[in-house]
Amino acid sequence: MPDLLIEIGTEELPASACGEIIEQAPTLARETLADLRLDAGQSTVWVSPRRYATLIPDLPEERPGRTVAMRGPAAQAAFDDAGAPTKAARGFARGQGVDVDALEVREQDGREFVFVDVDEPATPTSELVPELAEALITGLRFSKTMRWGNGTGLRFSRPIRWIVAKLGERTIAFERFGLEAGATSQGHRFLGGPVDIGSPGTYREQLRAAGVIADHEERRATIIQGLDAAAAAVGCTWSDPGGKLEEVLHLVERPSVITGAINEASLRLPERVLVTAMQSHQRYFPLARGDGSLYPAFLAVQNGDPAYADLIARGNESVLDARLQDAVFSFDRDRDAGLAELDARLDTIVFHQRLGTMADKRERLVSGVQALAAAARVSNGDAAHAEAAARLAKVDQGAVLVAEFSDLEGFVAAQYAREEGYPEEVATAIDEQYLPAGVSSPVPGSVPGALLAAAEKIDNLAGAFLADEAPTGSKDPYGLRRAAQGLLRILLDREWDIPTGELLQGAATRLRDQGADLALDEDEALGQLHAFLADRVAFQLREEAIAHDVTAAAAGADLGSVLATVVWARALDAARGDERFAAARTAHTRLVKLAAGFDDATGDYASAGDPHEDALSAVLDTAAPAIADARRRRDPAAALEAAGGLADAVDAFLVDVMVNADDPGERARRQALVRKAAALLGEVADFTKVAGGD
Repeated sequence: MPDLLIEIGTEELPASACGEIIEQAPTLARETLADLRLDAGQSTVWVSPRRYATLIPDLPEERPGRTVAMRGPAAQAAFDDAGAPTKAARGFARGQGVDVDALEVREQDGREFVFVDVDEPATPTSELVPELAEALITGLRFSKTMRWGNGTGLRFSRPIRWIVAKLGERTIAFERFGLEAGATSQGHRFLGGPVDIGSPGTYREQLRAAGVIADHEERRATIIQGLDAAAAAVGCTWSDPGGKLEEVLHLVERPSVITGAINEASLRLPERVLVTAMQSHQRYFPLARGDGSLYPAFLAVQNGDPAYADLIARGNESVLDARLQDAVFSFDRDRDAGLAELDARLDTIVFHQRLGTMADKRERLVSGVQALAAAARVSNGDAAHAEAAARLAKVDQGAVLVAEFSDLEGFVAAQYAREEGYPEEVATAIDEQYLPAGVSSPVPGSVPGALLAAAEKIDNLAGAFLADEAPTGSKDPYGLRRAAQGLLRILLDREWDIPTGELLQGAATRLRDQGADLALDEDEALGQLHAFLADRVAFQLREEAIAHDVTAAAAGADLGSVLATVVWARALDAARGDERFAAARTAHTRLVKLAAGFDDATGDYASAGDPHEDALSAVLDTAAPAIADARRRRDPAAALEAAGGLADAVDAFLVDVMVNADDPGERARRQALVRKAAALLGEVADFTKVAGGD
């Protein structure tokens, strides 16, 4: 049973495209083999900048034959009233290569059709390779593609230059997309040359001899081993704070590590500026001494001839030195200007064409932080530091250094604030304003930082929705999903039980008071934003393995804040198997269904001496303040306990009385009790949302 190798050779692929191939190709190979009815072992995919190879082991020599039932026209159209075959039947039989007498009438989906059984012979696997190779090319989906001058209309990430197809030691020749498939691959662009692949089993070794490590996992291990060795040689450890290793992996085919020096004159820059300059464009890896301080050198992964490593290192040193000289110049210009001048520049920098300037943004942040601090009841000191940080948070938008290194926004403002003597609490808050920056990013570690970061995200969310620029589908150019998730994480981390409506309404009011050009009606936009945040809450809880129906039940209690909803959902999920929970769910579901059939008349319950009615009314009068108190104290266990007792009373009431009595007075009283009981249980949770309700 031979192995099959298909290699697609290309111009240099972007790192993002390499990642997309690694993610998609194994599934694509498996599904294509299934479509072709070929049994094989598990496929392996190897990706490097100039190639994408798929190894499929243990293919059979041929695909077995089969008998296929071919359906023709409806029986009514295939035969006339006398039972003679019509032109349609004769044409179908001729197309299948059989006599019309071979046609059979069979039922399918309640209708009768003519069928004929056709034998498909076994097919040599070699004849299926071209179809398989084409599917492995056209089945990939890239975020960006291009069409080039091959005249086929094929779109791929980069132009395809060669195709290798080896079934065991046999070369499978075919033509696709203007290319002749064969056995010839290409080695390293500068250090290799043409390589005639002998078999799938020799592929990686032959390419390695031609300067290419085709297996991306082997290449990753080689890079890490080289970085470890180079760092150890100078008594340091390397790091990758910007996450550049994955990109570097897909930029080289023959990786080797070089060490370069950092010009001493640049070392007066803050360490983060140095590291950002190393990583943001050059993809270098910083080195740290044992005490954590930055070592004046860097590591780089190069794709050239290791024999010229020293020369290549000097070239990389020159490139980095030029960037650091620019950074020093920008840093000095900003410091000479000072915070006051940088702040004055915000009047001329547009934040958003509808939402004003960066100066407008700054003023909204100050007001937003003040409102948040009051609602969260933080200390006066934390509130004062947060307000001071908000006034300085955007000064670096006018800084030359941030114009050159946008990744440094926030940090630069914090650094300049420190240099002008602001308290460390203020500088730290400024530096934390964009946290969390992603799923794995930490939340702000200080209270002032959390206040500023939350205010920043609230303003961005409200502004975007009011400007009618909410995310659509997969498009989220302003990172609003990340902002919403970050806001939720901050509120939960700090346990700030702040009404969500107040947060959003306050942000909208600040924008309106500044005269922002709002594209949507305020109520409409805030309604959409409420739903958007609710979806983020559900996402957060799904990450905790809390089912969507429980989250919906907690949200239905309308507790007003993100924190309360999450706490409630966790408690409901924990109590889901309890008898009290089941009783409340059953009672609430029955009451809501029953009330749905009532007329529009409403009224309060007034006792008429009926013992069953009065018994339920008494339980309602006891449960109402208990549930209200539990909601106020954010005590879901107490609320569920009260709901369970109420559920027992509801169950007894529905057994003992006919709610929709013939007497109008009785009917009105009992319907009022049902409505009141349903509303009260709904304040604990919308149990009707929970799967399994009656």
